[in-house]
Amino acid sequence: MSKYDDINTFLTSGGAKSFPFAAVGDSIEGTIVDAEVRQQTSMEGELLTWADGKPRMQVVITLQTELHDDESDDGLRTIYAKGGKFDIAKGEGQSMRDAIAEAVKGQKLEEGDSLVVVHSGMGVAKRGYQAPKLYTAGFRKAKKSISADALFSDA
Repeated sequence: MSKYDDINTFLTSGGAKSFPFAAVGDSIEGTIVDAEVRQQTSMEGELLTWADGKPRMQVVITLQTELHDDESDDGLRTIYAKGGKFDIAKGEGQSMRDAIAEAVKGQKLEEGDSLVVVHSGMGVAKRGYQAPKLYTAGFRKAKKSISADALFSDA
C-alpha cells in the first residue's frame, strides 16, 4: 500500500525544502518526521541505475528544524543520503549515508529521533567528476514516554 493511497494524504502532501549543504561547515539538525528508501533520480527526474541495471538507491530523510526562511516556512527540510565509497583510513571522509549509518550504529532510525548532519569537507575529485561532499553525523534516540498505568501494571 502506497502512502498516497489515501487521497487526503496525497492532496495535503507537499515536499519539504531540500537542504543544500552549499559550503563546508553547513549543518542541519532536527527531529526525524519521515524517512524512506527511494531510487535516485537525475536532475530531469529519470530513475538512475548502476551499469548492471540495478537501481541506485538513497535514504530520503525529512527533518523538523528550527530553520525558517519566512513566516510561511514550516521548518521542514529534506536531506538525501546517498552512498559513495571513500577510504576513511586514508582520511578521505564519508558519504552522507555512511556518516548517518555510523552515527546510528545499528540502532533503528525512527520518527521522533534527532539527527544532525555536517558537511565536513570535500573529497578528491576523480577524473571528469566534481569532488564529492564529505559528511559527519550525530544521532540521538527519542526518549520514549511511559504512562503511569503501564509503569504500575502487573502485566
